[in-house]
Amino acid sequence: MGKGGERPPSLAPQVSAHDTLQSPLVGKLAAMKGASPPPTGKWVSVDPKYLIYGATYLFSRATGAGEHLLPVLAWATLLRYAVNHGFVALSKWDAFAEPRRILRKNPPASQLERELDWDGPVVLSPLAFVVVDLLTPWLRPDRVGPADASSIAALFLAHYLCVEPVYYAFHVWLHGDWAYRRSHGHHHASVVTEAISGTSHPIHESIAYLANFSLAFLVPAWFGKFSLLQIPLYFAWFDAMNCAGHCNFECFPRWTQLGPLKYFVYTSSYHSLHHTKYRWNYCLFCPFLDYLCGTAHPTSDALHQQVSGQTRPERKTEVIFLAHGHDVPSLVTHVPFFSPVLCSRTHETGLLGTLCWPICYVWARIAMLILPATVMQRYRYRGTEAATWCLPVAARFYLDKAKRPGIAKRVEAAVDAAEAAGVKYVGLAALNKAEWLNGGGETTRARVEAKRQNVKIVHGNGLTTAAVLETIKRKTLPEDVVCVTGATAKIGRCLCVALARRGHRVLCLTTAADRYADLVREAGAAGAMLEHVSTHAEAAARGADVWVLGKMCFEHTIHAHARPGALVVDYAVPHLVPRPGAQYHYVNGAALVYDPKDSDLTFCHDVRGTVPACLAAAICHARDDFGEHETGPVDVDTLDAWWKRAQKHGFRLNAGAAA
Repeated sequence: MGKGGERPPSLAPQVSAHDTLQSPLVGKLAAMKGASPPPTGKWVSVDPKYLIYGATYLFSRATGAGEHLLPVLAWATLLRYAVNHGFVALSKWDAFAEPRRILRKNPPASQLERELDWDGPVVLSPLAFVVVDLLTPWLRPDRVGPADASSIAALFLAHYLCVEPVYYAFHVWLHGDWAYRRSHGHHHASVVTEAISGTSHPIHESIAYLANFSLAFLVPAWFGKFSLLQIPLYFAWFDAMNCAGHCNFECFPRWTQLGPLKYFVYTSSYHSLHHTKYRWNYCLFCPFLDYLCGTAHPTSDALHQQVSGQTRPERKTEVIFLAHGHDVPSLVTHVPFFSPVLCSRTHETGLLGTLCWPICYVWARIAMLILPATVMQRYRYRGTEAATWCLPVAARFYLDKAKRPGIAKRVEAAVDAAEAAGVKYVGLAALNKAEWLNGGGETTRARVEAKRQNVKIVHGNGLTTAAVLETIKRKTLPEDVVCVTGATAKIGRCLCVALARRGHRVLCLTTAADRYADLVREAGAAGAMLEHVSTHAEAAARGADVWVLGKMCFEHTIHAHARPGALVVDYAVPHLVPRPGAQYHYVNGAALVYDPKDSDLTFCHDVRGTVPACLAAAICHARDDFGEHETGPVDVDTLDAWWKRAQKHGFRLNAGAAA
């Protein structure tokens, strides 16, 4: 078969010499790397490929082929989904997978979207059995034998003596220039693999694999050793081995590579090298032919020893962002253990989430009682190790005054956990820094200082205010009338003063007259530009040209009161979702973007392809490492400095806000 190599010579110019995770991406796959994937529909949409299940059933009933196989195929297929999703969940469980992580990097969001085709072979497998039963006598009812030890032995002998050699030869051929460019490059666009990457292939390649893997059943059938138990057994074993090779954490203990065992059992590290070194380690699950033909990578054993022995230095997190749940269904659907793909998209409850709301609510209450802050994703920003942790508390529970003391204690417990892990900075998201929860982080900070902890607390309101102000500056003139909702909260107060200083007439929408009076006094000379309004209707009557949303607002309220062509700048959580054809111009002023090359972050905190300004602020603190807390009121005189600081670290306004 020939000696292994790093990549085909004809593809070498496409790969940068300094990139340590190299794979020759072909055609449009190369252009997808690092780019944000296109928006997708709501997560309840059903892929048409699942109609094949119904077509298989109807075809079997119409022809009579495979009717005796359908029941076992049905529950064996469900078992396959359970195995694959189980490995996905394990790979995202940080406490379990991180100590044995092979490549400490997240795959791009575009890969997660591309690999939604992973279950194509799962969908096609029952149809393949029915077609074989239609065209041949090999799987007919009268040829189905007992599920005894000899049938199980025949199954695995067929795999190792027939499936493995055919797969090896076919796989080597796929890595030739012609086949790779036309087919196999789809799979190898995934350098940092996911558990389900192993079955993500073009349809024609998947069909070829089905023909290859069918030998595990056909060979025993030819010798009268086919049994129905072979189907679920082989499905579950095959998928477990396949997921283990692609899940990016080491599943195989060191003893599996001792003596001659290493020639018959591959490892997760072994196959990971196939995706990073390309023309090495071709085997399916049995490396014997790789060693025989000289295509086993020389570092395979050393990498397995290093990862399985956990001898590498621990990855220290420098900054965490402490988030919380959106709505109740998000505690189920917007966690990586459920679906990494959904986590990379802007959260939408959708129809299914609404229908499952009672079940989600029960889980939300249980999770709030028993689960600590959970790691959603580790990521790196320009070399700074960061992570997002999430309290298992949905936003609605923060509104219950009786639950707030318990939630505040959960925030403190998360800070203690961060301190124990050596984290330097903890950024507080949205409601985790609410004035009525911990005084905008002041109470949490005081507790940290009283306990003489080293961790620093960051609410990030300075950069949030600076980003919103920069958005307004780029899109308005000083003569425009601005209405600010949440005008007496920390960010709102600072914005009102900054806008008044710029020359805007500022309509401060608040029902707290006493807090408004304090704001006017604090504004000094700029206070003359502030006006108190109590309702959206009153603000509209006074000619608001710009609406700055610092407090959750229903879309129909803005639709009813914003004049056509008005500008709506939003920084509230949850953010407003404009209706199709809205007559006002909407931008999210607190959603910042960055160069995708700067970070492997894919978890969507609020708006897809962006990070909240308060998260960006926490990263800025960690990168500058001035050793400072950021809590309490926002100083209007620091806003320009904050914006320059964010730009220095690569953050900028999103396209809608910057235009």
